[in-house]
Amino acid sequence: MAGMASKRLQKELAKLQGPALPPGISIVSTPDLKEWQMDVVVPENPLYNPEEKYRLRFQFSPNYPIEAPEVTFITLSDPPRRIPMHPHIYSNGIICLDLLDSQGWSPVHNVESICISIQSMLASNTKNERPPGDAEFVKSNRQRPRDINFLYHDPSKALANLRSFVAPPTNWYRCPLTRRAAVLILLFADKRGDLRVVLTIRSSGLKNYAGQAALPGGKSDTLQETPFKVARREAFEEIGLPMSDHHLPPGYSVEHLTELPANLAMTELGVRPCVAYLKTPAPSAKNQNPDAARDILPKLDAREVAAVFTAPFQNFLFEKDMDQQTREKVPGEWYKGSWHSWHESAWRMHQFFVPVPKGTVFLAKKPPSYAEPRSPQEVSKSKSSSSPPTPSSSSPSKDPASSKQSRSTLQPPLPRSFYTNTTKPLEQPRYRVFGMTARILVDAARVAYGEEPEYEHNSHFGDEDMIAKLMSIGRLNSLKKEGEVLTQEIMKEAAKAKI
Repeated sequence: MAGMASKRLQKELAKLQGPALPPGISIVSTPDLKEWQMDVVVPENPLYNPEEKYRLRFQFSPNYPIEAPEVTFITLSDPPRRIPMHPHIYSNGIICLDLLDSQGWSPVHNVESICISIQSMLASNTKNERPPGDAEFVKSNRQRPRDINFLYHDPSKALANLRSFVAPPTNWYRCPLTRRAAVLILLFADKRGDLRVVLTIRSSGLKNYAGQAALPGGKSDTLQETPFKVARREAFEEIGLPMSDHHLPPGYSVEHLTELPANLAMTELGVRPCVAYLKTPAPSAKNQNPDAARDILPKLDAREVAAVFTAPFQNFLFEKDMDQQTREKVPGEWYKGSWHSWHESAWRMHQFFVPVPKGTVFLAKKPPSYAEPRSPQEVSKSKSSSSPPTPSSSSPSKDPASSKQSRSTLQPPLPRSFYTNTTKPLEQPRYRVFGMTARILVDAARVAYGEEPEYEHNSHFGDEDMIAKLMSIGRLNSLKKEGEVLTQEIMKEAAKAKI
């Protein structure tokens, strides 16, 4: 095998044999550098037995990774392995996935990312059927994936870019349970076909970060949870997004697109952004005018989320509102930005002011009184699944400029006016999105549209290196002390660490 392919596969094999392989994916056989076999389990989908494993065969050419490997499902009698049922998997094991096509393939992909994509494709499946013309296709005896046209793709360039994005190795799985969190970047197409992203306003009765904009998300409950499972569970609890497509209105489905590099929260959490796409069905007799914002009306947890609103996804790359009418009719500006100290380096603080016209905001119905005592179950849930805070967020009931946490160099000494927040955030014509939430959305938009923002920004994605350095000096451990914060001294020590 060519030297390039051999070196690349040996490097991938060493990583696959390590402890950080994602749940539900396991290496079975790697007798040489020409053919490997992997097992995949499909979690959280009633169409598949969570105990059943499906066998993937990878065949590599001397031109790998410039050329995609041939990946198929295979059947075995001992141990028993079947071909999973899916509208894009033929009964002979050929997978119709654009990631494996010459047009969808990129050398940044690898065996692990392919397994994750296929596992995600199965996890989001809602139809117990084969592709159209399966019997005829199998009779044609075409057994190589490159002999067919790949069907599992979306014409949207932004979605295609997100699907093909593979984040570098993450430290998220190395973090102890108490340091793991994930957020969901849920995208959907509006009536014009433009992508919008779902955000929340935290309830005014919360102790921390009340009235602030955030992505749905929170902490892990178990070590077995993947980032997507954490993000989907929290989205279900916060905005009512079902964890399974079977509980969505007919025709709707959620596709897991990709994960972004983990971000470091001020509270020493590794926060993994997960990007998903809410697919809207074609018009039908039962639903002649499908509208994701209307049909997937959130069932809000009024104790944690006061409102759900949506924002134009691509606009996070621009300094002004993209829509001319919005610029003319909605008071206020779209973007403000400034540089501050964070991670012992310059950190760009983004502030976006999202216009919220009619039809883009959904308020919680009759929020309960926060004076009422919570049940033990609610208290436990609140402690374990509260959304990870952003580095710049603060509760409006307390002046962040004078708080203990803000005296850390990680919390920029911003003027008091920066933190000024109305006591009635839901009555404003624009909702402010800033801090880590804004940073995550900027990175996601950069990947989706293949463009850099008009404004100044940090070029790197996430904080994987800093998380690794902090862990190397004993930070981000499982035990967290009350009032513990990252100080200038800690960050200086971490900056010198070798990883």
